[in-house]
Amino acid sequence: MAVTNDTPAQSLDSLEARLQRISYAINGDQETEDASTTPRSADGTAASRLQKLETQMQTLASKSSTADMVLKLQSQHPNLFNQTNSAEQPNTLPLPSQAALVLSHAQLYSRISGQLQSLQETNVPDPTSASKLRELQPRIDKAAARQEQQAAELAELRSRSAAAVERWYETGVLGMAERWAEWEERMRDVEIVVRRLEAVKKREEELV
Repeated sequence: MAVTNDTPAQSLDSLEARLQRISYAINGDQETEDASTTPRSADGTAASRLQKLETQMQTLASKSSTADMVLKLQSQHPNLFNQTNSAEQPNTLPLPSQAALVLSHAQLYSRISGQLQSLQETNVPDPTSASKLRELQPRIDKAAARQEQQAAELAELRSRSAAAVERWYETGVLGMAERWAEWEERMRDVEIVVRRLEAVKKREEELV
């Protein structure tokens, strides 16, 4: 009789351990894997533990597309996941329908199999490197702020350089061009006056 009473608790423990192993295989959570090897406490009623398992499964499905696809496949075709002895519960689908069902989901099976295989071959990254990068975050933020400050200073220097070049062009180039034009005009006026004086002097010499 004691064995019969312990059966639901053992089943719940088995379900919890399986869910933890699946979560570890998908998420790579080391704490989850360690917890899967530790015996679970039997705190709470069976209904509350079942409710907790369903919540964890929904959370896992929301984070993993693979788990979500498996749950959808199970809801659409529950007979595929039924572990009842076929002699006790025979399959009602004819053989051609079964073959068509399998073929219609062949790509899904291959994709899920490949994803599970890749999860098994994926190594959990060493958290040491991530912790070192996290320790460097203040220095990275400081360097980014310094870079933004230098970019602002460079922009100001470019603006001042452009203004200086504009002033030099206006005063040094355009201003000198205007002065040269003024000097040439004055030289022409002086040359006209000199020619007139030379002509007057020449006429006076001829009269003498």
